Amino acid sequence: MQNLKELFFATGVIPVIKIESAERADGLAGALRAGGLRVAEITFRTKAAAGVIEKFASRHPDIVVGAGTVTTKTEVDSALSSGAKFIVSPGFNPEICAYCIEKKIPVFPGVSNPSLIEQAMSLGLTILKFFPAEVSGGTKALKAFESVYQAVTFIPTGGIQENNLNEYLTIKNVLACGGSWIVPTDLIEAGKFDAITALIQSCRRSMLGFLPLTSEMKLDNASGADADRLSSPVLELKTPSIRRTLAMLGMNEETSSSAKSAIISLGDTRIRIIE
Repeated sequence: MQNLKELFFATGVIPVIKIESAERADGLAGALRAGGLRVAEITFRTKAAAGVIEKFASRHPDIVVGAGTVTTKTEVDSALSSGAKFIVSPGFNPEICAYCIEKKIPVFPGVSNPSLIEQAMSLGLTILKFFPAEVSGGTKALKAFESVYQAVTFIPTGGIQENNLNEYLTIKNVLACGGSWIVPTDLIEAGKFDAITALIQSCRRSMLGFLPLTSEMKLDNASGADADRLSSPVLELKTPSIRRTLAMLGMNEETSSSAKSAIISLGDTRIRIIE
């Protein structure tokens, strides 16, 4: 199985998903994929959770799916039988953690203070959910933990939004952030998957300063040579003025004043510039 620590770090944000109907699972998986996310935490806050996890595991194996808000052994068993690859709990329950370890399923319990961190460490756990992050001291608390618990990395969750995401991701002991704002339940149930993709893309653009696109994503009005360029990865950069940006880069491509996007090549790198 793919190394979860590496996956979480490369992803940056783990979507924490509350979904009411398993019928929406395929559309949700498509939205995550289109936005560039290959990991999902489906919370056991609805009766549909196990069914959603099963659909992700069986139909969308490219997306690593885990179970969140797991508080009982029964839920651990249900998550495992459905195909979950990891377990996340809101608090530290040593019985649940020991049960997951026995079942050989990665578990990331919620902690909010040194005592809980040390209890988790005593079970050999070194990746912990920091919850609720903002209420429990936020970035200041995580920075204080950094020098004391050097072997531990955290997944802060709770109160994190796009506007404060990078404050957390720049801290050395933060592996990734959990967040529900990029997968709102109301948008899932309304079937507005394009809107979810847009939220994910906005989040990733904020994290990186640009947006990595893949050949699975279509560019507006791409045809001919531009369409051929989609066979290789593309970066999307946002600029106040396409024409001025092209001029500053010394590119003399013809671009109308009304153009909202342009594709350029810098060496082997394809870049889509939008305004």
